[in-house]
Amino acid sequence: MASYLLDTNVISELVRPHPSPAVLSFLSESPDLWLSVIALHEISFGAASVADARRQTKLETWIEAIKARYRGRIIGIDGSIAETAGRLRGYASSRGRTLAPLDSLIAATAATCSHVLATRNIRDFDYLNMKLHDPWTG
Repeated sequence: MASYLLDTNVISELVRPHPSPAVLSFLSESPDLWLSVIALHEISFGAASVADARRQTKLETWIEAIKARYRGRIIGIDGSIAETAGRLRGYASSRGRTLAPLDSLIAATAATCSHVLATRNIRDFDYLNMKLHDPWTG
């Protein structure tokens, strides 16, 4: 059974007004799901950027619930992941592609930890020779 690292777009689907049934099914049926601290950074930034105070409070409560749900399965950035991310960005650059720094850290986390990267943005990572899964398409 595969272990999945969830890209930010997958975990963020949970707070959409009408989340994708395919993503909800993936999240409920996959027993080995992990988060990167980078996803926490991105969802926290998103919540802090919301102008509506009630919506911001709702998102902050949701983030706390996500942290509790994934306690023990949130992966930090260490030296190995940081170096791998740098190599991935260099590889992308040498092929005329741009790999954003945060995306490189998420990809490196998945690669270093031998997880499949679950993301909607397959095209952002498909040239990196890593295992990918799009929960929207099954």
